[in-house]
Amino acid sequence: MSFHKNLEYLRKEKNISQEDLAFKLGVSRQAVSKWESGAAYPETAKMVSMCKIFDCTLDELINEDIVELKKNVKRSYTFNDLLDEITNILNRTFRMFDGMNRRSVLRFLFEMFLFFLFFILLLNIPLNYIFRLGDEVLINIPGDVAQLFISMWHLVTGIVYIVVAVVSFVYIYKIRFLDKFEEAKKIDSKDAVKENETSAKQEIKKDEDRKVEIRKYDFGIFTFLGKIALFFIKSFVLFISLPIFFLLFCTVAGVVVGTVLMFNGVFFVGVVICLLSVVPFAVGLLHIIYNFIVNHRSNWQRLFIVFIGSIIGLGVGAGISVFEFSKMTVSSEAPVHVESLVKVETFQMQENMYLSNHIYDYVVDDTLGDLVKVEATYYDVFTEDVVIESYEEPNYIQITTKMKQSVNLGKLYEILIEDLKNRRLSNYTALGQYKFKVYASEENIGKLQRNLEKQINMSAPPIIEEGVN
Repeated sequence: MSFHKNLEYLRKEKNISQEDLAFKLGVSRQAVSKWESGAAYPETAKMVSMCKIFDCTLDELINEDIVELKKNVKRSYTFNDLLDEITNILNRTFRMFDGMNRRSVLRFLFEMFLFFLFFILLLNIPLNYIFRLGDEVLINIPGDVAQLFISMWHLVTGIVYIVVAVVSFVYIYKIRFLDKFEEAKKIDSKDAVKENETSAKQEIKKDEDRKVEIRKYDFGIFTFLGKIALFFIKSFVLFISLPIFFLLFCTVAGVVVGTVLMFNGVFFVGVVICLLSVVPFAVGLLHIIYNFIVNHRSNWQRLFIVFIGSIIGLGVGAGISVFEFSKMTVSSEAPVHVESLVKVETFQMQENMYLSNHIYDYVVDDTLGDLVKVEATYYDVFTEDVVIESYEEPNYIQITTKMKQSVNLGKLYEILIEDLKNRRLSNYTALGQYKFKVYASEENIGKLQRNLEKQINMSAPPIIEEGVN
């Protein structure tokens, strides 16, 4: 592509008229027109100024095919680009209103109102259906969690509705009104022949008048408001990124724990794969947030590959985890590999003897005669000792447990590792529980139970009947 084609393409891409470009370069509009037609070439100094205006190199302006270069450039847009686009649309809107008479303005506003009303109602139909569909699905979740998910669903769908409505409306407004108005204006300007614009001084004078007119549409306040909005948006994004930091921290910690367990002979490959897949996913999200905050451009192609790889890894890890956990055994008993301690004491049966108020398993053993045997089973993980003693006046048997002042966490870790090696999860709270058994003849067991009931009745407060003085 030649220089004059590049110049015309770059000028139109920047939405700059020949008059505006001529004013910036200090030449007449006819000079710019001759450059674009190929009838003349500008000076080198003018070309350098063009490169600054169009943000390109001198070699690209003169020798390269800029149209093809622009097609091959993969551009990612930042929030500043969005602000520039909004400013451009506002600028074009003010110019459109400036070129309308009152009747055209009223007709335009009425048409916009009808279009906006119809568009919002039409867009609200599918989004309301999706909104209700999500409620019907989430309401089936048991407990208060359902209300949390429903509230989150309402927030997400509301934000999506606003974003889709605004973006769609602005896009349709741009192509329906702004573009058509400017096309019609260009046709009118081509039909009107400007015979009196033959002098460079006259062109510069008109450009100076135009400069004063354009200043009426200074968008500095919008830029200032945009910066304030950008600050609050970035602060909000930084705040919502904290859970992602916590997720990354927990995931990395989980990977370390999984690796340590593997060195101890416990293999949960699926869980480790899932955790390793979450790490790049979280890092990718944080990378996007960081680029947004510091106004850097993101490589969306690379991030897309990272996210797809993470999702595939999560799927593979979840599948392996289901297979691994299907071999797990969950028990309500204490770990089978932990040995329990048993303490046994034998006492002579007395007529008024009873046992302290504990839960006992009574076992009939007529071979004991007048003897009563009390057996206590416990674990030394949390319990230091169990003492079984008998007292007189009143005559009863008391069991006292003595807990440890400190617990060896290393021993608990070994118990858990041994269980995981055997693909088993036990009731680890049972390590702090006790089992008491009483062995005696059937007659003596009956006496012990009756004596305990008498003792309970004696200790109970008297019942005062209503109406009795």
